[in-house]
Amino acid sequence: MLDLHCHILPEVDDGAGSIGEALSMAAVAVKEGIDAVVATPHCLDARNIDAFVRGIERQRQQLQRVLDAQQMDLDIFLGAEVFMDPSFIKAGGLERLTINATSYILVELPMGEVPLYAEDFIYRLRLMGFIPIIAHPERNLEIMRDPNILYRLVDLGCLCQINTGSITGLFGKQVKRCARILLTHGMGHVLGTDAHSDGTRGPYMKRAVEQLKSWLDEEQVRRIVGITPYHILEGKMVSTEPPRRYKPRMRIFGF
Repeated sequence: MLDLHCHILPEVDDGAGSIGEALSMAAVAVKEGIDAVVATPHCLDARNIDAFVRGIERQRQQLQRVLDAQQMDLDIFLGAEVFMDPSFIKAGGLERLTINATSYILVELPMGEVPLYAEDFIYRLRLMGFIPIIAHPERNLEIMRDPNILYRLVDLGCLCQINTGSITGLFGKQVKRCARILLTHGMGHVLGTDAHSDGTRGPYMKRAVEQLKSWLDEEQVRRIVGITPYHILEGKMVSTEPPRRYKPRMRIFGF
């Protein structure tokens, strides 16, 4: 399996704090059946993209060398979790922040809102030739209240990555409910552990995949887990089903 969103690089953001912790995270990943990880450190500043990429590439190379020396069967690829800030559009250099030098780019929404400029941001990325992947939209407060907010972004051509911890209930019932709605309505296309440590927020995948099997049919699970992430990594076009609007159940109140 491929983990498309992981903060495994040591000492670059709020993920692994040391090479030792990164190796522990790698050990957990291998045990979970993960054979490849896209390292996606937070990128919050559009002013120093070149320096940022040089730094994280050095860390990726160092980590891969140590993994290879210890004969750990795990490949580390480079990406970034880019904050949805219009300054990135103006600054240029976004091609250096894509997943494995493809056209796919992981984008993070603010946790508390979907900005008014979100549609324009996605639209401009698409015009520039990028395919945005929205990171963990199920944890966004506005999308939790109204999953159909995400419909328009998906309709504009973005993909969505759902956290494995959201599926297993790590972030609470409301996040899990939203993850299920998005996945069952064509608004969840790929998984990522979004691991930050070797503990509770570790790179766990197995339980989420088992839960997914109870929500979706076999072909949908196979596409989300075994096809789409590898197509993204290789820069291939991803085939998705059209998104469907969520229709909340009607509640009848009586006295």
